[in-house]
Amino acid sequence: MTRRIAVVKPDHGVAGGFEYLLNRLLTALTDIGDEITAVPIPGRQLPRPIWGQHDAASRWFEHPDFFNYLAMVHDTRRLDLAEFDLVISTQPPSYLAPHDRMLGLFYHQARIFYELSEAYIDGGFVDRALHEAAAEKVRAVDDAHRGGVVRWLAGSTECATRLRDTWSVEAPIDILDAPPLSDPPEVVPTWSAGGPVLCVGRQEWPKRAELVVAAAHLHQHPTTIIGDGGRLRSLRALDQRLEQGELDPRGRLGELDAIASPKRTPAAEAAAALKRVRRSTSVSPVTIAGHVDDATRNQAYADASVVVAPALREDYGLTALEAMVWGKPVIVCRDGGGLVEIVESTGAGLVVEPTASAIADAVQRILDDPVFAAELHDRACAVRSSHTWTRANTQLLDAVDAALS
Repeated sequence: MTRRIAVVKPDHGVAGGFEYLLNRLLTALTDIGDEITAVPIPGRQLPRPIWGQHDAASRWFEHPDFFNYLAMVHDTRRLDLAEFDLVISTQPPSYLAPHDRMLGLFYHQARIFYELSEAYIDGGFVDRALHEAAAEKVRAVDDAHRGGVVRWLAGSTECATRLRDTWSVEAPIDILDAPPLSDPPEVVPTWSAGGPVLCVGRQEWPKRAELVVAAAHLHQHPTTIIGDGGRLRSLRALDQRLEQGELDPRGRLGELDAIASPKRTPAAEAAAALKRVRRSTSVSPVTIAGHVDDATRNQAYADASVVVAPALREDYGLTALEAMVWGKPVIVCRDGGGLVEIVESTGAGLVVEPTASAIADAVQRILDDPVFAAELHDRACAVRSSHTWTRANTQLLDAVDAALS
């Protein structure tokens, strides 16, 4: 008998790693004859009334992220999903959909209102009192409407811990071990100290690429940063200021983050940074490549000596897995969430404090010890056989069966 399954997901207008992962997983369901229906929720929205309250539109710009979330909740709660046997929820707030049999594919809540709330305030993105009130409201809304999830499929132990710590979830929680999203190389390159340090990811908060830039100005080994995003221009300005000696690369993360944050870099500062770039004749160890195609990214993995993934409280850490299938030692930060899980479970890298100095020391340790680097390389290569689509598909199918039983 065909099972009718709805997949509820916010449409943010971008197709990233999660979208690719979701599509690959859903293929396993269609392959066994399940009928999958995508149910999108509008993501970024213009100011509008919510639940008939016109004051929401007039106050929207006081805290756009808060009102946008409430608008998505409003749209989610109005969905008619009665015809479906099961609903799979994905990104927030899809787990608030009105259905009494949901499987929650869970990586995070609306993070700036949960585990990243304090860091978001400290980054200068929002007024403290306003954000604390908004976070309290978001959590109350989530608590009131998330009862339809009968089983959770969390993307890592980090994600499962969030469910238990913040919501005291009593429904069963299974773990999904997703494999790397990019195709692995046919032949894993041997390790060499001659390749650059590499950082791959979107240049957005809280990916913290500024730590990699600052670390490069300490260890002075060629460093390549790949990925587009809203912080790309200010990241280049940070690199130039470090090269010209205007900033101490051993400075606190908050000081570096302030330079790399567009919301805290006024137009005058950006113009001054551009003038400094034009005057500078020095050569930085950092190459900030921005967006590249898949072939260029894969070649960067092949050439790299070390991959640094410094993100804060990452849900899973697919960047680390991608690096490992190329045989690369990985450096992550102690507060990196799922990234730490992957490195500690594989032994294929180092976990350090979230400072430029600690990252630079770890890079130097790997580059200076080829025997140690070769051990990390061998452990990284083992990831190809331990994290597979066959395993992930089985975990999904088992969770679906359990949720329907």
